[in-house]
Amino acid sequence: MRFSILDWEGMPRRNVLHVPEPRPRVRKWNREAREERLRSAVFAAMTEGRANPLSPSDIARHAGVSKALIYKHFGSVDALVDDAIRSRLQLLDLDAPAEHENKAEVLERILRVVSKLREEIQNQPELIDLIGWSLGNPHPQALNVTEAVRRFCEELATRVGAGAEAAVFFLGAFASVLCDQQERVSEEIQGDES
Repeated sequence: MRFSILDWEGMPRRNVLHVPEPRPRVRKWNREAREERLRSAVFAAMTEGRANPLSPSDIARHAGVSKALIYKHFGSVDALVDDAIRSRLQLLDLDAPAEHENKAEVLERILRVVSKLREEIQNQPELIDLIGWSLGNPHPQALNVTEAVRRFCEELATRVGAGAEAAVFFLGAFASVLCDQQERVSEEIQGDES
C-alpha cells in the first residue's frame, strides 16, 4: 500500500513551485560594539599573559571573534593596543580649562586636576592593569602604552595652561594609583596566607 503526502490528513501540503525567499543577512554586532569588544579583549589577554607580548590569537580568543577582525578594524595588533589605551584615557572625564592666571592659581588648578585624575583612574581598573603591565615590559606594545600615557599627561598639562612640570604631576597620579593597587594586592595575599 502506497501513501502520498496528499493522502495524509492534517499534514501540510507543499507547493512544488514554491521557492522560499532568501533570509536577510543578520549582523551580530555593529562596528562600534565589535571594536569595543576587541578593546576589552586586549585588557583580558594582557591580564592573562602579563609579561608576554599580546598575540592576535589571544585577543581574538578573548573577544570570541576571528583574528581577521583585528586586522579588518584596526590594521594591526599594535594599532589595536594604541586604540585601547587611548579609549580608556578618554574615559577620564576631566574639565581642565586653560585660564591664564597667576602662578598660585595655576598651582591650585593643577592640584585639583591631579586629585580628579587620581579619582578617575581608580574607576578604570582595566587602565590600571594595562599601565601596570607596560611598566618594565620591553615589548614595543608596552612601550606604546607608556608613550600614550605620557602624551595624555602632556596634553592635559597644556589644557590646564601649565608647562611640562604639570605633566610630571599627572604622571605621578598614575604612579600613585598603581602603588596603591600593588599595596592592596600584597595585603590580600598576606591576608590569605594567615
